[in-house]
Amino acid sequence: MIRPRRVRHVLGGLVAAGLLVAAPAFPAGFEIFTQGARATGMGLAFAAVADDPTAIFYNPAGLGWQQHFSVELGSSFITKLSGDFHGANPFPGDGTVGDQHKTTFVLPTFYLVLPLTNEINLGIGAFSQYGLGYRWDGGESWVGRFISSNAVIKSVDLNPVLSWRLTPQIAIAGGADYRISMVQLEKDNATYDPLTDSFADTSHVKLDSSIWDNHKWGWNVGIMIRPAPEFSVGAAYRSAMTINYTGTATFTQNLTGDPVLDAIVASKLPVGKRAVTTSIGFPASMNLGISSTIAQNTTIALEADWTEWSKFQSLNISFPDLPGGTTCAPNGIMVCRQTNWKDSWAYRFGVEQKLGKWSLRTGFYIDKTPQPAADAGPILADNDRTGYTFGFGYNTDHWGINLADLYLKVKDRTVAGESTDNFFGTYHESVNIAIFGLRFSF
Repeated sequence: MIRPRRVRHVLGGLVAAGLLVAAPAFPAGFEIFTQGARATGMGLAFAAVADDPTAIFYNPAGLGWQQHFSVELGSSFITKLSGDFHGANPFPGDGTVGDQHKTTFVLPTFYLVLPLTNEINLGIGAFSQYGLGYRWDGGESWVGRFISSNAVIKSVDLNPVLSWRLTPQIAIAGGADYRISMVQLEKDNATYDPLTDSFADTSHVKLDSSIWDNHKWGWNVGIMIRPAPEFSVGAAYRSAMTINYTGTATFTQNLTGDPVLDAIVASKLPVGKRAVTTSIGFPASMNLGISSTIAQNTTIALEADWTEWSKFQSLNISFPDLPGGTTCAPNGIMVCRQTNWKDSWAYRFGVEQKLGKWSLRTGFYIDKTPQPAADAGPILADNDRTGYTFGFGYNTDHWGINLADLYLKVKDRTVAGESTDNFFGTYHESVNIAIFGLRFSF
């Protein structure tokens, strides 16, 4: 049994509403910018470089100077090195701890460049720009399981683009971005037992959506200016898009051993899979960069990236086939929550040193979080990030291989004084991303 002072999110008698507190922070997810090995090695400062097929993602205008049919295959291996929580008063209290599940996500990429004329190129890219999630170990020992035990987002983008080199110094590009996506959320629910004057862990709820049923079109554009071969300026923009998700919620009863309480829960627990709908807004973004090649073999790149998270101010989740499922709580069970995110900036620096066909790369960046401390919790506790990168490659006119590694340190996030989840404490996290790319040109 769980004492009342230990449970701050209670459903009253209707356990179906328990899913509501599990969703609001989730759409932030993680934006995955490691979509190319060369770019990653250079601290992801690539908007003004963009001279390989990964330009489709970083700045499609960079295709304007690529004169060969090229294919690049790659993958990121994203590993959570550390992730833990240390509780604070008033809830869950000093001394409480939690550990995130350590796992590796494998995210492949594909890029194709097809020259149509001397000035016009077609590019097609496939990648996962948004993804990852939070999963907590411990089962019934994880004190935050009534808020979230697992939160996942997956997406796949198909991005066809056309570039046009207007003059020898200027190229522009534009394309369509088709995204399919899915979400998965899990948590436990507690029900008050008046006979024992305590709360029991009575059910588990899982929200799941099919990746094929949730999709949206967006667009992207880019421009690159090269007034001299050794200097370039680049800018790229991706539109915002909102995906309307439809999925199912499955409720599973956890027997407590109290036949009276178990019977009450069984009578109120929704049977089978029930419909769930929500909308997730993916932000617009803009990348501004400059690069300069000095001493013929050394390239230095600087970049500032802006992401329009301020449009993500709220999130509603409804259960259209349950009583009260389309009415905001507390009168109904629909969630209507303010998130109050803000626009964010990232600042990047990268260097590439060529040694014949070999190249060495390194970089550094600072990425500011859009999430206010009050919104941080077991679903997502984001904060400012610092990235350190290193990479190398071997490239000829007809093929090349590039490898890079990124160590990402997330600044500890402490939630105190104000919390949307009434869940206080400090979150610690670090991530490593290894990535490779294999290119063939004809």
